[in-house]
Amino acid sequence: MLKSLKQVKRPKILLDSKDILPLCFIGLTTFSLLSFLFILFLSFKVNQLSERKTTFVQLVNGRALVMSEQDYLYRYPEVIKNTVRQWADLTFNWDGVIGATKELDKGRDIGKGKRVTTNAYFGSFLIQLSKGGFRQAVLQQLAEITPQRVFNGQVRSKIIVSYLSNPRQTKLGEWEVDMVATRVLVNMGGGADEEIAINRTFTLQAVDMPQPPENNASALEKQLYEIRSAGLEITKISEFTPNK
Repeated sequence: MLKSLKQVKRPKILLDSKDILPLCFIGLTTFSLLSFLFILFLSFKVNQLSERKTTFVQLVNGRALVMSEQDYLYRYPEVIKNTVRQWADLTFNWDGVIGATKELDKGRDIGKGKRVTTNAYFGSFLIQLSKGGFRQAVLQQLAEITPQRVFNGQVRSKIIVSYLSNPRQTKLGEWEVDMVATRVLVNMGGGADEEIAINRTFTLQAVDMPQPPENNASALEKQLYEIRSAGLEITKISEFTPNK
């Protein structure tokens, strides 16, 4: 009689389905937990960015700026005041040459044989340009008070700003600024100098900021961008009586 053979247990190479299901469940649970934690981390970082009010940025030209989150029509008080000061300097500072160059300023023809200084012409682009603006009217008035001798260097002019008020907001995106200044006309060929009071109230409004010029932009395009980069226009200039 043959002896019954003893059965030999062999190690399992493949797991049974009843063994795989718990492992899959554990793996899926672990993956879901990690995904949830990652989403929480991203949400926390996004929330930090959304609450950040100031941002440090560095431009491609190496300049560093601190930017703050504000309404699109908001402008800092110093930016508004600097726009008024910039217009006054460009309009009434005459030295007979163009900008920082030594080139004689022959002025800009505005029609009917009238001329204004080159700086005053560029400064006029701070005046309201849209329909209903008064830029051309300002240029005509400037031409009337600009001596022809300024174009050969015989007359120079310098504006001295004594007082520039803090901007008063009249409505969203609009402000008023008072200026007390004196324009000094110097006769280089002899004669008495002349002092003229210029006391004005400026109304400014926020406008779209221009796009930065391309690298191959002309000098004119770059200068116009610098003048209007604050996104402000002068919409009204009226007389101001100090201590009224």
